[in-house]
Amino acid sequence: MYMVVTEWKPKPGMRDEFERAGRAVGNLLRKQDGVTMVEVFESGDRVIAAHAYADESTYRRLIHDPEGAFAQAVAENHIEDYGDWVSTISGETVPHN
Repeated sequence: MYMVVTEWKPKPGMRDEFERAGRAVGNLLRKQDGVTMVEVFESGDRVIAAHAYADESTYRRLIHDPEGAFAQAVAENHIEDYGDWVSTISGETVPHN
């Protein structure tokens, strides 16, 4: 499984808009084939989104396609107008056994 964790900071006065846009994008992402998890939590003034994919190629296919559903949802919901991306970390999960 391939995990991605992104950190965002809502822009001043835009938290409600950021949360609405984030929910819309997250709901779309949850419906994509190969997405195994999407969770969001707050840490202080930051919003952390953790999402998991069947593998790295699925992640790249879904997220990095400029014509794909994810890119369209980000653009349609103007998420970058309401929040600033802070960081992303990603990688393959470690086997449990």
